[in-house]
Amino acid sequence: MRSFVSLDEAIDILNEKVKSLEVEEVDLLKGLNRITSESIYSPINNPPFNKSAMDGYALRAEDSFINNKVKVIDKVFAGGISSNFISKNTAIKIMTGAPIPEGANAVIKQEDIIQEGNHIIIRKEIKEKENICIKGEDITLGDLLINSNKKLDYADIGILASAGISKIKVFKKPKIGFISTGDEVMDLGNELSEGKIYNSNKYSIISRLLELGYEVNKIHHVNDDYNEIGKFIEEFSKDLDLIITTGGVSVGEKDLLKAAINVTTGESFFWKIMIKPGSAVLFSKVNNSIVISLSGNPTAALTTFELLVKTSLEKLSGLSEIKIRREEAILAEGLIKKAFKHRFLRGYYKIENSKQYVYITQKKSGNGILSSAVNSNCIIEITANNEEKVQGDLVKIIKL
Repeated sequence: MRSFVSLDEAIDILNEKVKSLEVEEVDLLKGLNRITSESIYSPINNPPFNKSAMDGYALRAEDSFINNKVKVIDKVFAGGISSNFISKNTAIKIMTGAPIPEGANAVIKQEDIIQEGNHIIIRKEIKEKENICIKGEDITLGDLLINSNKKLDYADIGILASAGISKIKVFKKPKIGFISTGDEVMDLGNELSEGKIYNSNKYSIISRLLELGYEVNKIHHVNDDYNEIGKFIEEFSKDLDLIITTGGVSVGEKDLLKAAINVTTGESFFWKIMIKPGSAVLFSKVNNSIVISLSGNPTAALTTFELLVKTSLEKLSGLSEIKIRREEAILAEGLIKKAFKHRFLRGYYKIENSKQYVYITQKKSGNGILSSAVNSNCIIEITANNEEKVQGDLVKIIKL
């Protein structure tokens, strides 16, 4: 096992050990926020026929000269068809979305005619194909709709539905477990006794998982007993794809996660990364389950969750690699002192005058300051030995 690795080295190790899950076929509506395992092509043209873009009259464009009198021979609505043929100086009243009758090559708007009994008087000349949505105008048979390894959003689901696709192949959703550790930790609903703290990590991390669209399949708390911790990790690993633990990964007498992994059938790959906060982290694998053990300190745990757990879940879910996605933002106010360590601060980004700015929301320092997460939507990254940053300077941010 390697110790005191850089963040980049940690990501490289994770990429080597974390593999995407198997593929399954699901109903289209269950594909939201899932990642496609293959590219998807359209089996049809869309629209599948020439259709009217407006309410009006289908006719021949060459008959649409001013004051021409045209006989109306039928009416057609969306979902219906007309069996009548459009010939010289005839028209069919048509509604938006209805198929263009045979012989017609244009649609004149309702407001561009005068009705006179069963005839219309043309008040505006139109061109061929005017006000017609041409067959395959939106999507042509065989067009690429969705690339493989794409996380599907509502627009993707809509375009697939428009092509008549009811089932899709996606990567399976990761099965996740959460284990908190520590004699000092109490769950909600209990009176807080002296020397104890409430289990905020359980609620913040599980809520973050739910917010990201994942389900948490097993949850447990274990006191400071490495054999018990190891027993639950071993048990969880038989059914789960990823296990998150909090607490017990530093260097104190009761930092027991390394010993707990040693009593399982698993193996650890790195311990401690050179960042602040969140340096105390252990990455292991037990059976086929990834185990990422985070600090018990809330800010540290939430930071390494975003850097390592979230990105590992994305790869398990089907993305091609574990990658931290960084963007640039302008420091809106404040001062970031020169950093000798690779550091992360909580921030809030927003767009102002078409530029992306970031405000520092973390006013207090310390791994246990959970309040720094409130009102933040990004993490500001300060690389080791970086120069001092002042208002107006560009900084790197990681959006949450």
